[in-house]
Amino acid sequence: MINEVNGVKNLIPSRAAMKTVYWIVGVLAGLWITITVLKLVFVGEIKLTTFFIHLIVYGLTAGVLIPGFFGKSHLSVSEIDIVCVKGVLTDRKVYLPMDAVRSVTMVVTPFGEYTGMNIIVFNAMGSRLIVWFLDKEDCIDLYGYVNELIMKRNAEI
Repeated sequence: MINEVNGVKNLIPSRAAMKTVYWIVGVLAGLWITITVLKLVFVGEIKLTTFFIHLIVYGLTAGVLIPGFFGKSHLSVSEIDIVCVKGVLTDRKVYLPMDAVRSVTMVVTPFGEYTGMNIIVFNAMGSRLIVWFLDKEDCIDLYGYVNELIMKRNAEI
């Protein structure tokens, strides 16, 4: 959802995308548990160290990495600049002046309204900023806003 304060559009990742990522991790964990149980039944043995390592990895992914990424990430867009903060364990801050942005690309997936797996790409002079996990409406609004700024800038030249 876009929150606008003093002409700055602030976006956070989609909660639907977080649920989708949780579903993917849950399905992978379920498949892994099924394979482990089948190994135990048919082969008769499993390695407990491997079992616990996988369990810890899935637990950390579900309990730390996913909430950390979706809780910390945000995007701020104004007429002057774009600031994107990403990261789980570390902060990655990307600053992109709006004057450097030459084009913007929007990727709306077929079920993007329900999954939140929509992408917007800012193409600038010598760089590219890719922002994942946006709501469909936010993606469309942001695309229109930035495209309007680019067209206005090109008309002044």
